Amino acid sequence: MKLLDLSIILMIVGILLIIVSFFFKNSSKKVEQDVEELSISIFQETNNLKRRLKIVEEELLLEPEFQVKSAQNNAIPNPKVQQVMQAVQLAAQASKTGQAAPKTKPIHQIIVSQVLELNKQGLSVADISIRSNLTEEQVCQVIANGGR
Repeated sequence: MKLLDLSIILMIVGILLIIVSFFFKNSSKKVEQDVEELSISIFQETNNLKRRLKIVEEELLLEPEFQVKSAQNNAIPNPKVQQVMQAVQLAAQASKTGQAAPKTKPIHQIIVSQVLELNKQGLSVADISIRSNLTEEQVCQVIANGGR
């Protein structure tokens, strides 16, 4: 008789657990919705950050005064690389200022001081041109004028 009572109790407990499980499914759906909303908001924030980063990168690439310091400071760069870098710098300056040639733009006194200091250090005109973001003709002109 005890075995029969035990089996009836187990069946009743099982039925109650099944009924209770229906109520807990709703809370799990709410958790799933919360997780989904959170993942969507994180995705949107990530996309916004990527867009902002892209805008900042584009602004930095268009700045003619902006220079990336590289490990080539001690090494002599390839002449072809120098030509390409100068062409990119000239194109960036021309696109930003809307001028055909950046020669008409006055050279800032800080850049003049930088060019003269680099010349005193013994750097070549091509190296000074790359570091100062000026053309070789402008560098020669600054050195010839002595910063005046």
